Amino acid sequence: MSSRNKEEKETRLREIVEHAYNNASAIQEKFDRAGVKPSDIQTVEDLSRIPITTKDDLLKLQRANPPFGGFLAVPIYKLNRIYVSPGPIYDAFDQTRVESQIYVFKDIMGARPGDMVMVSFLYHMVPAGLTSTDALDMIGCTVIPAGVGNTELQVQIMHELKATGYCGFPSFLMSTIKKAEEMGYDFRRDFNLKWAVGTGERHIQVLREEFESKYGLNVIQFYGTADLGMVAYECAEKKGMHCADDMIVEIVDPDTGKRLGPHEEGEVVVTVLNDSYPLIRFGTGDLSFYTNEPCPCGRTSLRLTHISGMIGDHVRVKGMFIHHRELEEAMSKIDQVSKYQLVLSLREHKDWICLNVETDSAVAPEALTQAIRERCKHVFKLTIDEINFLSKGELAEDAKLTMDNRWK
Repeated sequence: MSSRNKEEKETRLREIVEHAYNNASAIQEKFDRAGVKPSDIQTVEDLSRIPITTKDDLLKLQRANPPFGGFLAVPIYKLNRIYVSPGPIYDAFDQTRVESQIYVFKDIMGARPGDMVMVSFLYHMVPAGLTSTDALDMIGCTVIPAGVGNTELQVQIMHELKATGYCGFPSFLMSTIKKAEEMGYDFRRDFNLKWAVGTGERHIQVLREEFESKYGLNVIQFYGTADLGMVAYECAEKKGMHCADDMIVEIVDPDTGKRLGPHEEGEVVVTVLNDSYPLIRFGTGDLSFYTNEPCPCGRTSLRLTHISGMIGDHVRVKGMFIHHRELEEAMSKIDQVSKYQLVLSLREHKDWICLNVETDSAVAPEALTQAIRERCKHVFKLTIDEINFLSKGELAEDAKLTMDNRWK
């Protein structure tokens, strides 16, 4: 995957805008409301004339016009896969979504035919597990579709099959290594793991030093979302994440909508140069900033430094999103709880989900804990790690629905 220069991207942008306007009703309505014609979009700078579609907007549009809210620009049978991420939001994938990951695995990590790679992403409905598997299959690697959980079994599999590569959440890899040590192994001596590709967690930078210095692993990260696929990736220099060739990435002031310059923090807004599902100016809800300084690797693309936070009515935790609407839906069936607040923190190297709930003193904590956990697991597919019972009035009147303490 050669690095596209600005002129090549703008040529492709003009083609996508014309195609999307003519084939995706949501794009046509979006342009028409803004008084913008496809011919008005000639350069990257012209994108600022188009309103941003947020993740919450996409969810509402899909509910009003299922399944894709009018953004699909090809017949549905031309899609390779349709994933379902929390919301629920339908994610349209064709084969081009896999190509960027092939590049990262092959040209940056050095994955080769014969590599034994454990994929410890989720495989159920969401894209991470299967898209990684697709890319590794096309390289010729042997994939172990391990998924998440069953840490002790994963240690056994990784050891006995002599896995050389890992793809998944960094925190789960660290848990697997620590479990191996508890079981009496010297990980560096007894295992064959050489490299790891991770995403979905911002604290990979914290873990990377231990991965590399203590365990001798080469670790890189990429940034992506279920809606978009892979947006940016590290090169061997590990000095920020290069924006993918098939996307135009902007950093935008979330309050004013103004495009920002290098080293100014704002929302990551992405235009996908994809014929099937051309999301134009999609607001990810993630905060970051970019540098346009030359990278020692020679690539000329903009680089995102890191993901520094989130905006909007959702939060990413354990590689998944929890929408405020989903939390409200889950708790609406728990009559004994009058008020609640989700609090996120880090415990050692892992995300920790705590739910503070106000109840009457007469409730049975064990039964209510089980009911809350089951309901939340049903609605947004994640387990609440800790539930704190509070007396009525302990949560402030203006308390936020979610508190994210992981990055303070």
